[in-house]
Amino acid sequence: MTAPATPVRYPLQLPISDWLFIDATMEHHIRSSVDGTVPSELEDRLDMSAATDPDLAALPKVARLGFSIRRAGWAQIPGWPHDVEGFKTWPAPGQTAPVTLAGAQWSLIVHALHHWADVDEGLADTETAARSRAIAADVSHRLAAQGWSPETR
Repeated sequence: MTAPATPVRYPLQLPISDWLFIDATMEHHIRSSVDGTVPSELEDRLDMSAATDPDLAALPKVARLGFSIRRAGWAQIPGWPHDVEGFKTWPAPGQTAPVTLAGAQWSLIVHALHHWADVDEGLADTETAARSRAIAADVSHRLAAQGWSPETR
């Protein structure tokens, strides 16, 4: 029996404000996945090697992978405030942090950003839709330079 392959990990230096947007998008995507209101076309194609929390095993794959993304961000980005007051001054304008995730995690992020951009556009929230698409395009472009593609697992 062979050990499962370690997923390829891709580092990006991101504005923390973009990561906070990604984190919020993932939170929404997780909730909607659990509620069954997000299309589940990804369920059968997801590489779950990055989502290892046994306490979440009963959740849909999208939700488990989404949790792994959020937890990775919390672990990798220093200085997360512990209360609402702290978010008034954090992050500093333009502050960046390195985030390294597996290909499947980045793929879910890009997918979720596009999904919720479409939803926001349908609700006439063009500003949020545009930001979501801009972050997805930036992430996709910079990861593609490292050999990543949305199908990377």
